[in-house]
Amino acid sequence: MGLIVAATRMIAIINTLFLVLLLGLVPSLWAAPSPALIWEASVEEAAAANPELRAARANQAAAGHSAKAAHSGNLPQLSGGAGYNDSSGSATSNSATYSTSLSLSQNLFSGFQDSARIDQGEANFADAEANLKVVKARLSQELKSAFTGLQFAQNNVTLTEKIVQRLEENLRLVELRFEGGRENKGSFLLTSATLAQARYENLQASQALASSQASLARVLGRRDPSGLQVLGNVPITTPGAAPDFQQLLQQLPELAQARARERSAMADVTLARGGFFPSVDLTGSLAREGQDWTPDQDRRTVGLNLTIPLYSGGKDYYTTQSAVATLEAVSSNKDNVERQQLVRLKQAYANYVESEEKLKVDRAFLEAAITRAEIARSRYNNGLMSFEDWDRIENDLIQRQKTFLQSQRDRVTAEAAWEQAQGVGVIP
Repeated sequence: MGLIVAATRMIAIINTLFLVLLLGLVPSLWAAPSPALIWEASVEEAAAANPELRAARANQAAAGHSAKAAHSGNLPQLSGGAGYNDSSGSATSNSATYSTSLSLSQNLFSGFQDSARIDQGEANFADAEANLKVVKARLSQELKSAFTGLQFAQNNVTLTEKIVQRLEENLRLVELRFEGGRENKGSFLLTSATLAQARYENLQASQALASSQASLARVLGRRDPSGLQVLGNVPITTPGAAPDFQQLLQQLPELAQARARERSAMADVTLARGGFFPSVDLTGSLAREGQDWTPDQDRRTVGLNLTIPLYSGGKDYYTTQSAVATLEAVSSNKDNVERQQLVRLKQAYANYVESEEKLKVDRAFLEAAITRAEIARSRYNNGLMSFEDWDRIENDLIQRQKTFLQSQRDRVTAEAAWEQAQGVGVIP
């Protein structure tokens, strides 16, 4: 008896140690699933972690620094130096010379190139600033589309599961009537095939969930999309009266980009033509030289230099011609962008308004289909409706459920596209 008790205690101890070891090695088995992502949190995460947005912000900062650096041409340049020179050999007397110097130079005229560089720096900064707004608007549209896309995928899995359950009930109903001699075999086979189709669509919906997770993870800046779920809805607003499209057009960041690039191209023309103008520079230096490491002999120089270009092998001429042609191309592109964006604005607004009305229509059809299906099921069960009529009403209900789910998704994406067309969004 003692041996049995001891063996029992030993087994209990081993089981306890095994459980502790298992809990320590595999904590993920008991880890709580990651919480679902709500809309506000997704906006914050995308704004902080999206790589494209980070790149656009860095480009804007770089353009800002370059714009400030362009002002250096109007400011004096100051430099200092120190030197040691040792001359020895049979032809010269051995001597060592120490020197220190301070030099100042100021460009007085450079063929308007300094002012052109300033204009170009400011234009490039305006371009980068407008590009940041474009990226924010596009990221907002992608985030709304990806968030509602994953929400659609989740709801689609739930809907297809419910459709499968409903068709299983329908199959049992038809099977009972078939076994009782009140329904033919063709109706039973058709219902079985419809159920198989529903199970296949449920499999498709489950497979599509992974790609929707990957799409949202990309926008959020996440590396691992596994387990990503969303909770809640993307906020939507009701369309108002038609806006002034011409006024909206003038505020678009895409048009601001085109204007900034035209301004930069104009500065390029001025820079290219600067090669034909003379350059005037004022220079001055203060130096000390001597035989000791602390030189005591002063030397001062002041100069005014005029440089006149005579011939550069045709480089200045062809550079100017290239800059002029580029300016013409950029100006033409600006006009094209203006027309394209006007069309885009009107199309996006039309889709936005239509998506609102379509959602209302599909909701009304769904409510009617649900009511009709409840009545039809009761009538068919009581033998007051043929299988063909009941099957048609059941199929209509399934289709209306799918259509309404798609309309909810399309409603969000249409508003997101309208916001992007205006150059606005939810990304701060």
